[in-house]
Amino acid sequence: MKRVGLLITLSSVLVLLLVPSAHAFIYWASSQDAKIGRANNDGSGVDNHFIATGSLPFAVAVNSAHLYWANQNGNSIGRANLDGSGVNNHFISVPEPSGVAVTGSYIFWSSISDSAVGRANLNGSSRQRNLIPTTTPCGVAVDSGHVYWAEDSGTPSLIGRASFGGDNVTQNWVTIPGIAFPCGVAINTANIFWADSGFFGGGTNIGRANTSTGMGADASTIGDASTPCGVAVKSSHLYWANAGTNTIGRARTDSTGVKESFIHTGGDQICGVAVDSLQAPETRIDSARIRTKRRKATFRFSSSEAGSTFRCRRDDKVYGACSSPKTYKHLKRGRHTFQVQAKSPQNALDPTPAKKTFKIKG
Repeated sequence: MKRVGLLITLSSVLVLLLVPSAHAFIYWASSQDAKIGRANNDGSGVDNHFIATGSLPFAVAVNSAHLYWANQNGNSIGRANLDGSGVNNHFISVPEPSGVAVTGSYIFWSSISDSAVGRANLNGSSRQRNLIPTTTPCGVAVDSGHVYWAEDSGTPSLIGRASFGGDNVTQNWVTIPGIAFPCGVAINTANIFWADSGFFGGGTNIGRANTSTGMGADASTIGDASTPCGVAVKSSHLYWANAGTNTIGRARTDSTGVKESFIHTGGDQICGVAVDSLQAPETRIDSARIRTKRRKATFRFSSSEAGSTFRCRRDDKVYGACSSPKTYKHLKRGRHTFQVQAKSPQNALDPTPAKKTFKIKG
């Protein structure tokens, strides 16, 4: 891979985190300083030496208890507590990791040396280095049921997708128009976003495509970045790391309100992105198909937080783990209520489950 040198030297990551006290922070990794920095979510209180990684951090993810980062030249995934204590730079051994993402159950990473997306349990056990064979992966992201990765191949470059178990693989879920070198990918329910850092730097574009279909790819939904190397999305905002200016950019997800220098990090060569928070997700029931004659009901649902898991229940039954779509068979005649509740990767549970009342007629 020709751009390994760029990936190692342009390394920094940001994460937006809402901690239990409701005080919000933005974290980033400064590769040449071998540090993870932190600032308040309004850009104030910049601290570029929050965590010393001892290596070149490249990507970062967060859950309710820990920060995780990819040490590309240290061949490992690192971990620390949210207050910066308990630093373990070799939590999981991974050769040349180029991205990291976290769900409620798993850690995923992309590896340059393995040409693969790997996976382990949150405690670091059951490591699978070659869960999904790829070509030149640079960055991973997750939603409620899938893992995505950027294929940094030039012409054409791709965004791949697979289920958490490594099956149902689609290497070309998104085909990026023109010549692109994506490094970093982020997901919300509407769109997939990627950062095009250019061939050995110099890129200016943030791209976008439809999450559910992979279609409608726009290679330059934002075109004023400075060697963007990583992208993140949270609520109505998009964030990216400008490796050319060592700043964090921000815009609305509709590409308006662009601020290329939202935060001056004080770092040295920044790259990669992931966004999470401890805010409770919002659960949505997207469709309900009730087949009265067959006494059968199927529900499709989603969460506002990428990487969420779900639990469902019918009537007064106990909640149980579920995934979309959820089907109930052999229903009794009469009125029924279906409820579904999303849990974010940080284990924040939606306090108001989505609910649908329906009737099986006699």
